[in-house]
Amino acid sequence: MTRLFKHLMIGMALLPAPLLAQPLILDYGTFYGHMKTEQKADFGVAQLGFYLRDPATGQPCLAQSVRIHSDNRDRPAEVATDGSLILPFDEQVYLDKGKVLLEMAEQHERCDLSVQVMASLKPDDKGRVALSEIAAAQRDMQALLDKMAGMVGKHFLPDVAGVRVSLVPVSGTAYLDKGAEHLALPWKEGALLLGNAQLAAFEGGTLQPNGELVRLTPWLHKG
Repeated sequence: MTRLFKHLMIGMALLPAPLLAQPLILDYGTFYGHMKTEQKADFGVAQLGFYLRDPATGQPCLAQSVRIHSDNRDRPAEVATDGSLILPFDEQVYLDKGKVLLEMAEQHERCDLSVQVMASLKPDDKGRVALSEIAAAQRDMQALLDKMAGMVGKHFLPDVAGVRVSLVPVSGTAYLDKGAEHLALPWKEGALLLGNAQLAAFEGGTLQPNGELVRLTPWLHKG
């Protein structure tokens, strides 16, 4: 459980080594079980993201393309700009024991498949995001996180310290604004951490990320 929550992973599957130039083949059922849980309730803007990562380097294992194979035919799926896999939710593909075929961009000795609770928000025409929207997204992500952890597991989840905002480029300065109050928040390594105390202090205000907002994820307290 410790490793699971340390890396913000709800599920993990180890992929064989080495991953060569031929397509990587995964069972669709690996993804379907998680997507089925997500479909059981309305979690607002919260959703699940599927990512491949090299455990030795911590770097993404990027796929160039992905498709679903079942019933002797292929259908396209999607690789998002952040490297996540966007797959259709289809019970028939699951019953047909469908496969997920990935063309990998580079060779890796091993990759882990992680399932990430996340949310997406779009800034307004001035590049701002209302903190009320971020707070609502945080509640949605908490609900989905609890659901994925289960009735017992949710009581052992680490405390949510705030929200992690993934941004492009890798560094810059964001601003929290509320009336005459302004707070500069430098970010690095493509991530800005917004603590619960900051969100409360600027309640009713806005975040000016000054970068492309890729996604929000829960910031889990590791203490």
